[in-house]
Amino acid sequence: MSAPPIVLATDFGLADAYVGMMRGVIFSIRPSATVIDLTHGIGPQDVRHGAVTLADTHAYFPDGAIFVAVVDPGVGTDRRAILLETPQHRFVAPDNGLLTLVCRRYDPGFGDSDTAGPTAVPKDCRAWRLTNSSYWRHPVSATFHGRDVFAPAAAHLSKGVAPETLGDPAPTITALSLPPPRPESNVVQGQIIFADAFGNLVSDITADILTDMGVSGRESEVVVEIAGRVITGLSRTFHDPPGGGLKALLGSHGRLEVALVDGNALAALGVGSGTRVAVVAPQSDRSVQARSVNDIPEDR
Repeated sequence: MSAPPIVLATDFGLADAYVGMMRGVIFSIRPSATVIDLTHGIGPQDVRHGAVTLADTHAYFPDGAIFVAVVDPGVGTDRRAILLETPQHRFVAPDNGLLTLVCRRYDPGFGDSDTAGPTAVPKDCRAWRLTNSSYWRHPVSATFHGRDVFAPAAAHLSKGVAPETLGDPAPTITALSLPPPRPESNVVQGQIIFADAFGNLVSDITADILTDMGVSGRESEVVVEIAGRVITGLSRTFHDPPGGGLKALLGSHGRLEVALVDGNALAALGVGSGTRVAVVAPQSDRSVQARSVNDIPEDR
């Protein structure tokens, strides 16, 4: 059986040599490794953006894939280095909440609270602290564990080294506080998580949430509000229905997005991560007072 691919996801960008050095370390340990660059465009130090990226993309990779995820503002501090094993994949990462939404796939309540911190590893998953320095690159830089700790660990895993050899069992893993948006009557309020390279604004409001609100089949009646702008209807594509201006649609990640036809919504609206977005769905239960976009309070 061929070795599992190693998938890199970082906030390093491509202007510097950081990604290349990580790849070099991996190939030094496993010359035949298959290394895939998922992305190096996660927002700098934006752990939440990284958590969403991993959650939305890991299922597209074959069983056994090893993810090296590095968004690590606490590098060199007492934050732990962690290996998480799910039934399908392995994740090598700083234990700073980056794996919150991956864990939620196996424990729906993981990170669904107003407080963050150590949380029990989900059922059917296992975790280890990367404490065995025999499997690190030396000397270890206090500012580049991606190269000196995480990349070597992934390379050794791809060679067949057992996870328990790399460190001690971890009964808990750090969760970010990421409660999903919850509808109230026919309204759900969320926020923008990130803007992609096209300037499309991606929110934390998912297709499942909108389906539960009864949106399916009534997309033309939906109202989306962001930054004082009101968009009527959910589009199927970036050019549907015809005409320019702002569009709201469910993107390929299954999340509500706001886009500007042939333009950049991020630049046009002057907003970004954390910006409030609200959806008013058509009210099907007339026994409940429907709310309009003008009724939505500013605070979530």
